[in-house]
Amino acid sequence: MMKWIIGLVVLVILGAGLWWSGILNNYFSTGVAPTPQEQATTTPQQTQQPVSDLPTQQNDASDAAVVQDSAAVDAQMQALQSDNTAADQSLNDKPTAQEF
Repeated sequence: MMKWIIGLVVLVILGAGLWWSGILNNYFSTGVAPTPQEQATTTPQQTQQPVSDLPTQQNDASDAAVVQDSAAVDAQMQALQSDNTAADQSLNDKPTAQEF
């Protein structure tokens, strides 16, 4: 009788481990399929254009727009270099002695 109890406990633990790891999700789906009416009323997802942080319009190809965009990119690169320098400096800090 004790072997049956131990075997049952092992199976429960194994099942819980498989459920927790997500392996059982492939075999047991909890999602409900949409009805044909729901499928007909849903619109297909549209592709989204990436958002630009540049100051000019995406379709503006004039020389002035290129100059503005390159100035904005230069400013962002300088800010990145400043952040990179600060991160490098913090990684190279020397530990200080502390009193307790």
